[in-house]
Amino acid sequence: MRFSDSFYNRVLITLALIISTALTSFASIHEGGDVAKGEQLFNANCASCHKITNEVLAAPGLGGVDQRWAGKDALLVKWIQNPQAAAATGDAYIKQLVATNVPLFGWMAGQAVTEADIKDILTYVKTPPAGAAGGAAASAVNECQTLEELKAAAEENEESDGFIWFVIIGVIFTIIAVSAANISRSLKNAMNEREGLPAEVENSYWYNVRTWMWTNKTFVSIIGVFLVCYFVVVGYSSLMDIAVYEGYTPTQPVWFSHSIHVCQNEVDCQYCHGSAAKSKHAGIPSVNVCMNCHKGINKGAITGEKEINKIYAAIGFDPTTKQYIENYEEKPIEWNRVHNLPDHVYFNHSQHVTVGNIDCKQCHGPVEKYTVGHQATIEEVNAQDPAEVPGLIKLTKPTLTMGWCLECHNKSQVDLTSSEYYEEMHNRFKATGLGQRTIRDIMEDGEITVREMGGWECGKCHY
Repeated sequence: MRFSDSFYNRVLITLALIISTALTSFASIHEGGDVAKGEQLFNANCASCHKITNEVLAAPGLGGVDQRWAGKDALLVKWIQNPQAAAATGDAYIKQLVATNVPLFGWMAGQAVTEADIKDILTYVKTPPAGAAGGAAASAVNECQTLEELKAAAEENEESDGFIWFVIIGVIFTIIAVSAANISRSLKNAMNEREGLPAEVENSYWYNVRTWMWTNKTFVSIIGVFLVCYFVVVGYSSLMDIAVYEGYTPTQPVWFSHSIHVCQNEVDCQYCHGSAAKSKHAGIPSVNVCMNCHKGINKGAITGEKEINKIYAAIGFDPTTKQYIENYEEKPIEWNRVHNLPDHVYFNHSQHVTVGNIDCKQCHGPVEKYTVGHQATIEEVNAQDPAEVPGLIKLTKPTLTMGWCLECHNKSQVDLTSSEYYEEMHNRFKATGLGQRTIRDIMEDGEITVREMGGWECGKCHY
């Protein structure tokens, strides 16, 4: 049977369409996404376990993921959203993936991301911004704390109370002074008795002190004036520092290094404090979040297995079998809170992070240099490089004080087109009686601050 040229042409065209469709489908999941959004999503959902290179962190790197999953777009989406469901399809590649990696790293937790989100992430992984995989990351690691500094910080986490030792030493010196006075009197009376002189009258300590002070009244008066001035200054300073806790760094039941996780491993803040962008509270990560990585990582560079074993003991995980212990009575870790506002103060993380686009470091300082939780001082916040903290505002008042919040609201500029919230606020300005003159007064310098939008109203922050 002979076929005409037109038949061959139709076959070739059909094959070309099939190949083109396959390639288009492949590109639709690995290319064409938003790289910037993909980077944000990657940092929030993936960076704690995966590198964008082939380097292993807490799970295999994602370098070359587009080639390994070629032609399996739908399965890749299912694998990311629900790994067990993807494995249940019986796909040969997924079987191999499970057999190789699950014994080492455990099952990946299903990610709450849409197919569009996955497209953005994979586009970022395939075409990251210049320097994201090498230069920028290497630069960040070079600025991290050294191993020696981290070890010293771990040792400082051991509880110690210098004040108690100060009191103990003071009591010891007081006992020695009283004993010395008694010994001196006894020796003098013994000498008087030997020489036939009458023994000294044994007066009270308070009488002896008053006699000495009267004899040396000029010296005592000068010391007295100095002490009064000193305690007035110290007392005033202490009163002004009430509820000011800059530099507060409490010890924690499990030693945790922000420097290792944020700086060296490049874990995004919102991976652990995921509610910061969605709710009033930033939240303290549950042990389940820790286990996303520490199923596979059971030994730290600083404390070895000691601190990670505390996580396992809290949730009931056997690192030798890499299985959770059945019917285990979990023991939640009792973290010591670092940042705590008074009950009558209202603060909403999501309003600042999502609507205001405030960088975490504006309030929390250089977190990548901390070990355990730490309340940043205003000097630490201001010393940061504005190039690394977009929109950094240098303030003067102590952090987490009312003056600090008011100063920030007075200096923070608002882009009325940056979110629907600000657009709505602007529309209300124009529609609720403020008047054109008031709006002109607010906008006369071409800028609008949080204060000018009502950020100094008492009811904004106080119930």
